[in-house]
Amino acid sequence: MNTNREGRLQATALVTGAGTGIGRALSFALANLGINVLGVGRREHLLQETRDAFPDLIHILVADLATEEGRRAVIAAEAAKNGFGLVVHNAATLQPVAPLLEIDHQAWIEHMAINVHAPLFLTQLVVPHMVRGGRILNISSGAAHNAYRGWGAYCTSKAALHMIYQVLKEELADRELMIGSARPGVVDTPMQAEVRTASPEIFPDLQRFLDLKDDGNLQTPAHVAKFLTWLLLDVDDEKFTHKEWDVRDAAHHEYWDRH
Repeated sequence: MNTNREGRLQATALVTGAGTGIGRALSFALANLGINVLGVGRREHLLQETRDAFPDLIHILVADLATEEGRRAVIAAEAAKNGFGLVVHNAATLQPVAPLLEIDHQAWIEHMAINVHAPLFLTQLVVPHMVRGGRILNISSGAAHNAYRGWGAYCTSKAALHMIYQVLKEELADRELMIGSARPGVVDTPMQAEVRTASPEIFPDLQRFLDLKDDGNLQTPAHVAKFLTWLLLDVDDEKFTHKEWDVRDAAHHEYWDRH
């Protein structure tokens, strides 16, 4: 069953980290279907570039979602008045890249505020404003399930986000709201460019990511956005929330990956 697909189409889609990469591509994909998008980020000039592609459908908000003030600004936005049909927690940071035994305490706190606190406490605020059958999607990572030396903060925060998805899946079951989780693979985004600047002494797995770029094996944001749009709009309710989805799983490609 795909509950209230039409309601999700008519309500606003909230996309965090909408200024670049996956967030920008997903905003474009949803707007291309006629969906009103509220794109949130911290850098105004990048958000404006996102809005310029669909000025009548993409609305932007400059806000720091790691803060209570930033999260409340989302609820107060004009584009939020129709309610939310889709909420995509995409914004994240990789920094600090450092061994756990050397990581700075304040940098750790700031990282968790962006990658864990922001999606959790923004969800608390938006749930009362979501339409029946609305869907929340956490953008996950292989780092939630695999340890990378130097990525202790990122691995920990993505693992925490995965557990938030699992707990909310149970807690939202009686509210006619669904939460899902999706791994986009290794995507050609500004974060990946940042990954490739790391020192191999701090990040010993660097060469793998350099090779993915050099060999042309990075996912494109547009390809990932097509996958996420299918998940958000067309997958059966139970399947959407049942497991963490992975863009690289060929079993579902025939349903959305048509050229």
